[in-house]
Amino acid sequence: MKKDLALIGGLFLVIIVLLIFGKGFTSAGLVNKSLPKTNASKSASIKDTINIRNSTFSVEIADSQSEREKGLSDRESLPIDHAMLFVFEKSDIYSIWMKDMRFAIDIIWIDKNKKIVDISDKVAPEPNKNDRDLTIYTPKGDSKYVLEINAGLASLNNIQIGDSVEF
Repeated sequence: MKKDLALIGGLFLVIIVLLIFGKGFTSAGLVNKSLPKTNASKSASIKDTINIRNSTFSVEIADSQSEREKGLSDRESLPIDHAMLFVFEKSDIYSIWMKDMRFAIDIIWIDKNKKIVDISDKVAPEPNKNDRDLTIYTPKGDSKYVLEINAGLASLNNIQIGDSVEF
């Protein structure tokens, strides 16, 4: 009887902790892509969706020089089903660094034909480095778009070089 009460009390405590500290996080986005998406990002202005394989992301589009320079820097996180799409005027080699980033991401370079040309996965922030010492991530080929998603999602969703991207 005491064990049962202890177990029930422990479960109740776990539920209370999750309600207080969970902040709405759910792993449903990882398991069931058909669930409705939420716009949990306060500063993001969602403008479109992007599809790769069976994955759909709500994307904030960075298509001006100032938006591309700012990127995802100074944010605490990115909702699991959100991404940032950098749009450039022409195809070229566009390198990315993690200046002022606070969380890890996957970086996906996409060419003008909307095919993935390169992926850097699980790119970690480098908070204690000077700008000149930051790692610069450079794709293997020209791209017109760069997509940033939460770290590990490219691998989890089997996103690969050569995949088509729809947006």
